[in-house]
Amino acid sequence: MRLLVQPSVRKLEKTILKNDFKDKTFLHYTGGMYGIGCTVSSQKAIERIQRLKGRDTHQGLIVLIPHLDWFEDQGIHVPPRLLPLMEQYWPGNLSIAFKCDDPRFEHLAVDGKVAFRVPQDDMLRFIIELLDEPIISTSVNIAKLPPENDFKKLTSIYESWFDYGFVPGKIQVDSDAQPSTLVEYLGGSQGLKCLREGSIAFYGVKSSFEKPIITFVCMANICRSPMADKLFNHYAAKEGLDFQGDSCGLLPGGEGISAGSLQLLLENGILEAKDHISKTCNPEILQSSRLVLTMEVRHRDFLRKNAPDLADKILTLNEYLGFDGDIEDPYGSSIDNYRETFKIIQDRILRLVEKLKNPEA
Repeated sequence: MRLLVQPSVRKLEKTILKNDFKDKTFLHYTGGMYGIGCTVSSQKAIERIQRLKGRDTHQGLIVLIPHLDWFEDQGIHVPPRLLPLMEQYWPGNLSIAFKCDDPRFEHLAVDGKVAFRVPQDDMLRFIIELLDEPIISTSVNIAKLPPENDFKKLTSIYESWFDYGFVPGKIQVDSDAQPSTLVEYLGGSQGLKCLREGSIAFYGVKSSFEKPIITFVCMANICRSPMADKLFNHYAAKEGLDFQGDSCGLLPGGEGISAGSLQLLLENGILEAKDHISKTCNPEILQSSRLVLTMEVRHRDFLRKNAPDLADKILTLNEYLGFDGDIEDPYGSSIDNYRETFKIIQDRILRLVEKLKNPEA
């Protein structure tokens, strides 16, 4: 195996562009686990991988693509209902199988459906772009045995499985690392079916598919963000919008809503505000949200720094609606200041509901 560990961009370009990868297998890192793969057109390599793994079929292997726009670039139809789910979870560890009649993937299809994913690892996505062809990816293991993720074993015991190896480093993968969650799109009202629950809980995926979550974030989750999420749920319900609002903060949770925010929400008939308990933002909340809308730029930047793979869906509320600046924190000030903040948030929420109702407008 020719192994490249932490290769430079130039080294990757030189290696991939100057060599023929037809029917070659390679070790790679997806962002959560190590895998063995090859280009989708390399049928001999696919058969070799399946022999090594002790599998008798190559149907059902997962196809890795470089980015979501690849489907449009290649003229592959994606069911419109799946696009928001893909935007939410990709790049990431959710594989989605749907009807695909492209002959390039016929040998990988099960009942006409092909499973696709945009992998989490930046380097692997770049490699797929350089190859100018999607790859298949599967775990390194003999059938019915646990996946091998120990780098030393992969490069010694399993070394003969690979012609090449491209890894961003000698990454130590947790022994309990989970594969991607694999779902099948059934179409119409039937929705999604879980084929394999991996690192992402199917419940969250199903909820996101059926009723996407918009999460609002402020510092403590007791003033601005609860105003936003309660108002959003109020107006979304009135408009029949199939979205759900939630909120969280950057500070430790467990506190009730501030008196000023509670008063203004109650004045507007939003009685559930009295039951609000603050909570701290965490990776699960970010992952399960279709959009994460913060009250300030610094909140946005903090979350993007800590979750760079999700940066595209983390914006300020103002930014998402075409406004500049922050929505200031009224905590500790007069009810008049609270009322001014409330008016701003109410205006933004009404605009947000309208934008979600008419995404093409």
